Amino acid sequence: MRKGLTLKEKLRDLREEKKLILTDVEKDTGISKSTLQRLENDSVDPRDPETQVGYQHIITLARYYDVSTDYLLGFTENRKHRNVEIDKLRLSDEAVSGLISGKLNTRLISEFLSHKDFPELLSAMEVYIDRKVLPQMNVINAIYRATESTIRENFDVEENDEVMTFLQQSVIDEDEYLRYRISERFNAVMKSLFDAHKKDPLPVEQMEAVNEIKEELKIYTDAKAENGSEGYGRFVLFCKKLGLNGASLEQPEREALMKALEKSEMYRQQKGKKHGGKRR
Repeated sequence: MRKGLTLKEKLRDLREEKKLILTDVEKDTGISKSTLQRLENDSVDPRDPETQVGYQHIITLARYYDVSTDYLLGFTENRKHRNVEIDKLRLSDEAVSGLISGKLNTRLISEFLSHKDFPELLSAMEVYIDRKVLPQMNVINAIYRATESTIRENFDVEENDEVMTFLQQSVIDEDEYLRYRISERFNAVMKSLFDAHKKDPLPVEQMEAVNEIKEELKIYTDAKAENGSEGYGRFVLFCKKLGLNGASLEQPEREALMKALEKSEMYRQQKGKKHGGKRR
């Protein structure tokens, strides 16, 4: 579920999730198609009497889509729940403190908890952590081991006997088996969430870094094209990082600054990368 949506985006998403067209909603709610179109395509303020869209329309649509009016009007990101008592969630003080601290990605936590396969993952974790099947597994393992021991005591058994191999392989490593069940389910949930966000835009800080790299590359290529020299391209780029306009410097200034830059470890590294490695 997307976050931070406008009223029109929420109404459009809710309708498309149910695979409905506007005519369907008009028939089921009694709200005219023209009004529904305005709600989904315009920035409508129900408080403005000139819009001819009142709170009653919002209430009707909230009931129809089974969400809260607070969600449609932007007072909460939760579709149904608002001001839920902490006791009903049965969370520890530490868990609540972590969730409201702002240090955790609550969006991701929400997607994780609401994933359709999360109950299976949690069940596997409960079996492992609460040791719910350990007694039964120990009994089964003891039976296999006792059977193998009895056979060896009473019969001459070849080293690669199929029956003995079966008994040995049937003994379950409780810890390894149960943790495998957890990791298998966890990996499936993570892959599903990853696929769901493949087309998401990059975070702001990553976009800024990408744009900075693009800008530096353009400065370098433009300077190189102007002068025909890779060295000049690097020179102009380093000047930019120092807050200087390399192209505006006089020739003696360029030569003096270039000599100083050539002694820089960063400059030598960049030059080495251009030639596939450092010069020897």
